[in-house]
Amino acid sequence: MKSWTRRDLTIVPLGLQHCIVVACDSCGAIGIKDGDILKLQSRYVAKFTTRVALTEVLCSGAVPVAITNGVACEMDPTGTEMIAGIKEELINAGLADIALSGSTEENFSTSMTALAVTVIGAGLETDLKFGSAVKGDKLVLLGTPSVGAEVDLESKGFYEQINYLLPIPDVREIVPVGSKGVAYEAENLASLSCAALELYNTGIDYFKSAGPVTCLLVLCDESIVSQVLSRYPSGVVIGEIRY
Repeated sequence: MKSWTRRDLTIVPLGLQHCIVVACDSCGAIGIKDGDILKLQSRYVAKFTTRVALTEVLCSGAVPVAITNGVACEMDPTGTEMIAGIKEELINAGLADIALSGSTEENFSTSMTALAVTVIGAGLETDLKFGSAVKGDKLVLLGTPSVGAEVDLESKGFYEQINYLLPIPDVREIVPVGSKGVAYEAENLASLSCAALELYNTGIDYFKSAGPVTCLLVLCDESIVSQVLSRYPSGVVIGEIRY
């Protein structure tokens, strides 16, 4: 059975409409080692790296069932702190009981922090939230593009928003926005439906990195925009689909 991709996800069919959905993220040179460029506690490094891959899988509509971490550093103290950060993020997402495994580097000492996280989800292909854009559909942005020192270290992510939006039929797709920025994700979303995109002049920097998923892009029917904004008043309608 041939696998396929959607954005940064890999979807592997298993037969009878079942599939697994895989997302990964990596982080390097961020930590407290001598060679790190951005100084940040290992727990936060792992927390936000996990958030990126986890949010990708959740937005697809799949259910995360396992997570792996590749800590390219020693177990103690870096690995121990990173595992604590991963577990903290899983608790934050309401997924404390999913399988967690990983590996550390014990053969050589390292001078720079590095981590890779892979999240594996499972579900039915028919339940995946990959909708085709329709003329007039709106793009709603939740969150503000933030990167580096701008990121709120105690932020909780968008898990509540995802859980609320996923069951709504007129929400076509939910897209996490990271380092590639809002414009890239919005344009990619439109191109997947062979559609044209109009981005409104809102004053938001659509090309700025959104770091570790500090924004969420919601493609939805115009009829439910008021419902979404009523629930999340800080959201902004940033554009629409045109053909």
